[in-house]
Amino acid sequence: MGNSVVSCDSFQTSQLKACLTAEQINNVQSSWNLIKHDLPNLGLIVFIRFFETEPSMKSVFPKIVQMNQDNKLESNIDRDMLQKHAVTVLEGLGAAVECLDDSHFLNGVLISLGQTHVQRQVKPHMLKKLWPSLHYGLQQVLQDAYTKQVSDAWKRVFDYICVYMKLGMENPDMDADAHSEVAKYS
Repeated sequence: MGNSVVSCDSFQTSQLKACLTAEQINNVQSSWNLIKHDLPNLGLIVFIRFFETEPSMKSVFPKIVQMNQDNKLESNIDRDMLQKHAVTVLEGLGAAVECLDDSHFLNGVLISLGQTHVQRQVKPHMLKKLWPSLHYGLQQVLQDAYTKQVSDAWKRVFDYICVYMKLGMENPDMDADAHSEVAKYS
């Protein structure tokens, strides 16, 4: 395959290796190993930044962000609950990173994850709004280890995750395992 990669913007691209080179997969997995033991810190950085840059997204987190009687957002954020949610999100991201060599399994997990987000009123267009905050958090925690190559690899993985979560969100009744089985031959 060489160093050429194709776009990850289509769910027909079922194999992650068609979107990322072996070096990019290694960059993501190696950098993950540097940060996976500090998820509470990274999670708070990512989600506090997310709420700062995307204040309208606070309404998707009613248990974390308090609302007043006029249904206007308050600045009162339950940091403990936010950190717990952030760690859960990052643990899911870590599971994806650790499965980068098994597209079939990863695709099914991501589709299912997208399906569960439908119940939380998350819309497909909202997924990509998290990237700038995740990018910022990775930069803050990895510092010099967050090179342009590492950043580019993380962006590709994030885009891939979004594609399959979106597929699950748009098809909440789809059997994720069955779709993954079909997708691997697309």
